Amino acid sequence: MSGLLAVFNEGGPFMYTILLVSIFALATIIHKIYILWFKLRLAEDELTGAIFNQIANNNYARALQYCNAKEHPLTGILKAVLLRANKSEKEIRRAVEVAAAKEIPRFKRGVSFLPHLANISTMVGLLGTIRGLIIAFSGMEGGDAVKRQEALSAGIAIAFRATFFALSVAAALVFFFVVLSSKQNRVLERMEHAVTSVVDMIVTKNSRAAAAPRKEG
Repeated sequence: MSGLLAVFNEGGPFMYTILLVSIFALATIIHKIYILWFKLRLAEDELTGAIFNQIANNNYARALQYCNAKEHPLTGILKAVLLRANKSEKEIRRAVEVAAAKEIPRFKRGVSFLPHLANISTMVGLLGTIRGLIIAFSGMEGGDAVKRQEALSAGIAIAFRATFFALSVAAALVFFFVVLSSKQNRVLERMEHAVTSVVDMIVTKNSRAAAAPRKEG
């Protein structure tokens, strides 16, 4: 451990900045993994099936109870739909847009930070590289050969370690961004399909109910 710390310290002060970036990114990644794979794990087909049954029986209150029992962006949007089930199709779809504008950005929060953190890591690593080169070339001025060699070695060590650490962190962040974005997009696709199905069912049901009196007349 002490040897690893010594190597880390040889990379210069910018190593600690990159370390802080990596710690913040790691916390974000762990949080999003928990959210996407555990907290928001929801069988959309099962939920929409239960809501379909309640809508078919005109039991919108029970359908709302199903939504209230689950903490998920999908249920937040479906609640907005169910609360306006007796409105026009335009108002229902407008409710979907408003609810989605609230729920989806909150759902995406965190993942979009990762590319920015990767860029910060790379830029800080570049600063460390430049600092190392400045030390290396400054040491070449005057002094005996031993001191010049020591300055050159120290400068190159700082430059290479900062570059390696920064690029390692950036590469890891890009990888996790791809993985988390892919999972996030799949969840959003299932949500869109579920919301569309519920809205279409309510609109169709309302249209049939509105047409029934005319047929009787």
